[in-house]
Amino acid sequence: MPKKIILLLVTSLVFLVPVGATGPADAAPDNFRPKNGPTFNNPLGDVTARRAIFRKIMRSVNSTKRGSTIKFFTWNFATSEGANALLRAQKRGVRVKLIMDKQNNKEVPNQTFRRLRHGLKAGNEKWPKSRRSWARTCRQSCRGPGGASHSKFFMFSKVGSAKRVVMQGSANLTLAATNNQWNDMYTYVNNKKIWQFTERIFAEASVDKRLKAPFEAISLKNSDLIMFPLQGKKAYDPVARMLNDVKCRNAASTVSGRTVIRIAPDVLRQARGMSLATKVRDLWNQGCDIKIGYTVMGIDVGRFLRNPAGRGPVPMKHLVQDFDGDGVFDNYFHLKTMSINGNYAGNRSGYAVLNGSANWSSSSARSDENLGVFYTKKRALRYQGHFDYWYNNFPSTGSNARSTTSARPTTGDQLVFGSGKGAVYEDGTPVSTDGTNPFRKRAKD
Repeated sequence: MPKKIILLLVTSLVFLVPVGATGPADAAPDNFRPKNGPTFNNPLGDVTARRAIFRKIMRSVNSTKRGSTIKFFTWNFATSEGANALLRAQKRGVRVKLIMDKQNNKEVPNQTFRRLRHGLKAGNEKWPKSRRSWARTCRQSCRGPGGASHSKFFMFSKVGSAKRVVMQGSANLTLAATNNQWNDMYTYVNNKKIWQFTERIFAEASVDKRLKAPFEAISLKNSDLIMFPLQGKKAYDPVARMLNDVKCRNAASTVSGRTVIRIAPDVLRQARGMSLATKVRDLWNQGCDIKIGYTVMGIDVGRFLRNPAGRGPVPMKHLVQDFDGDGVFDNYFHLKTMSINGNYAGNRSGYAVLNGSANWSSSSARSDENLGVFYTKKRALRYQGHFDYWYNNFPSTGSNARSTTSARPTTGDQLVFGSGKGAVYEDGTPVSTDGTNPFRKRAKD
């Protein structure tokens, strides 16, 4: 066939391709379908264990196709890999929206976030207004007064064949969430009510305007999804409500007959922390099987829970690793969870588990937060088992030390009271030897 005819045929075929059709350049580079349920990471494990949550989010980004939408609300965004993936997604026709707390681009220049924001803005030139992407910050809480933009949820309109994917938990989109923290993330797939609820909350947050009643909750058959700030006539503290539904004796689902409560609040302090600690201690004195694994604890809360009166101190462990003894934790338990197994809500074989982004503090009550509550045996025992494993097997600082100069390990039963410059060990020794605040970020993230 003459070259001229071949050229004409090729040219004709080009014009037969519909405008906006997905070609090889637009195709998603992955073919991942996320599943319902929890995901946990382990910062001490191999790459697969460390990146379990991060990889799930990244594979979802990379499997989102042209015409879909990605919406992220993360207290901090600090990952070049994440920025690259989101920019590639925009390039192939995915609309990207991201909200972050302004302090994480103010206190320390966040070059990764700035590159993402600039890249998305520049990439909008090829898309109509209805498909434009953006990355924004909120000055404090996006939907309430004070506090912080502390939520951690990730939304995908379609990932592969999975629709309406929502992931929420304790992990920010940062490398610290992978390499230095124990985190969890719960995934909902094709749940229309969860999607619509979360989409509305995200839309409100994107305006960065105070609402009179920012507290919102949705109840489904076996779960609730709750959004702080904890303000408004319909607001209730889900942790307090769950604890109030506990009876410690006559549990049919536990060998001991005692209701089992496992608490990993990350941060337990301030007035709200003391209020919740008061209820926890009351349940301990009533005979509940309770264990607490924490990262930061207020001095008043710590002394209250360790009081030898009544049944004695509530069992607690400081789940952190500090390799060089500087008081700044290198690895730490970042989950904000509580599981209940036993006599709960009028059922002697009752189950409940809470997860999300909210610490047990007054600061969290003023902040944007996401909290999930699940009322099934499978979910509750999954979280209980995860907590028990690390509570019983948490490594000492020395076992994985990257430095041999640590003069004061901060693991095991050792407690830290207070926060900031006033933080002290249980014997009164200051945590910080140079006057800096070792918990400036830890108390927020």
